[in-house]
Amino acid sequence: MARRKYRHAPIAGDAVVWPSGVERRYGISAITRWRWERAGKLPPRDVHIGGRSGWRPETLERAERGGSP
Repeated sequence: MARRKYRHAPIAGDAVVWPSGVERRYGISAITRWRWERAGKLPPRDVHIGGRSGWRPETLERAERGGSP
């Protein structure tokens, strides 16, 4: 019986940080990331590709420095 290979969501890219990458970047769970998004601790997602959304690395870096989202 052959084992199935499961594709996992990408966590990083050259131009996009996907939600799983944000979780790994800050060491948080998916629920915490969702709560941070709702509370405004994370900037709004600004990249939308094929039904998926994420952040530009510059957007997260600006938010980390305390700049406006």
